[in-house]
Amino acid sequence: MRVTITGACGFIGRTLISELEQRGHELLLVDRTRPEEATMFVPGGRVSAPFATEWPFELADIMDQAAMRRIAEQSEAIVHLAGIPSGLPEHGRETFHYNAGGTYVLLDAARLGGVSRFVAASSINAFGTFYWRIREQPIRYSHLPLTEAFPPEPQDPYSLSKLVNELTCASFHRAYGIQTTALRFGGVWSDDVYDRAMDQGLQPTAAWSDDLFTWVHVRDIAKGIRQALEAPEMPGYGAYTLNASDTSCPEPTMELIRSLRPDYLRALTSEIHGRDALISSAKARETFGFEPAYRLEG
Repeated sequence: MRVTITGACGFIGRTLISELEQRGHELLLVDRTRPEEATMFVPGGRVSAPFATEWPFELADIMDQAAMRRIAEQSEAIVHLAGIPSGLPEHGRETFHYNAGGTYVLLDAARLGGVSRFVAASSINAFGTFYWRIREQPIRYSHLPLTEAFPPEPQDPYSLSKLVNELTCASFHRAYGIQTTALRFGGVWSDDVYDRAMDQGLQPTAAWSDDLFTWVHVRDIAKGIRQALEAPEMPGYGAYTLNASDTSCPEPTMELIRSLRPDYLRALTSEIHGRDALISSAKARETFGFEPAYRLEG
């Protein structure tokens, strides 16, 4: 399959390149930064992270309609990873304009260029209960483990842009028939972060975290993207969460809830065993076979 990857210079993009090339896909890489000048987002900012590739590369911005149309005409499928990963209000207009507007431009190019499958990087932020919440309001879950059925309540510009992107994907399927998928990534860990956690061991949990102790290995994210691309039968549109099967804590999950958030006991809708995750990937598993391979041993 001829697959275009936007945001290809990011750390998810780089991992996806390896995942897809091993399966024989032909790749076109797109980014607004050249690979040799690439940076990578890390907590607190960006660091220089150049890399080399032998795949065709297009230096282009997703807001450039002509460039995206030209790129789409070369593609059977598009994986859209490009975006601004900031929910800070001071960056709000730029973040929302680029993330939501860029996705629209790219989807419009995809339908004009005859692209058959479009996979967009969404985020668990689309739930609206995770990072960058602006008002300190109690989070009331209707059910746990959390699933895509939860009514979204975004506050910050990044979370809002991700939810809008999901609606845009659904809209383009309804209007033009293009098969679209939005993947809500959990908190993505690199090899380095995972290896450090495994080497040092998981530390005792002192307080509840509103991120529900989410994590997922970047290699599992890349695998999930590939599975969504390759699945022979996919719904015309769907949003799916990709998360690890366990939490980032050493304690059993029910012990954490009972000791730190007993008010969440009433939200439990299924049995939780051991260190089971509080964010469910069941929909992705049932639809295209996603099974995370990486776990943290407490």
